[in-house]
Amino acid sequence: MSELKSMIWDDTVWDALRASVTPMPPFVRKKALFEIIQASEENARSRSSKQVEAVDLVKAVNEKVPSSIRKICLEALEEHGITEDQRDSSKGAAI
Repeated sequence: MSELKSMIWDDTVWDALRASVTPMPPFVRKKALFEIIQASEENARSRSSKQVEAVDLVKAVNEKVPSSIRKICLEALEEHGITEDQRDSSKGAAI
């Protein structure tokens, strides 16, 4: 799975991503993981960051995960301390 990454990831964020895709059906898991990683890294680059952080992951999940499983994915992230409040760093969410 780590071979899909092209940037540095915060360890907590990477672990949360892995946990969030686990409940997905196997036939969508790999594609979803690829899409989420790509989008998260693009989000980090757009913030001029060298590391993927929670705000990047939450935004990617909301944009790339199909609505039918998005809630499950977000709940898994929340179990690892990453909440939807972190999707917009301008709201002052601590990461």
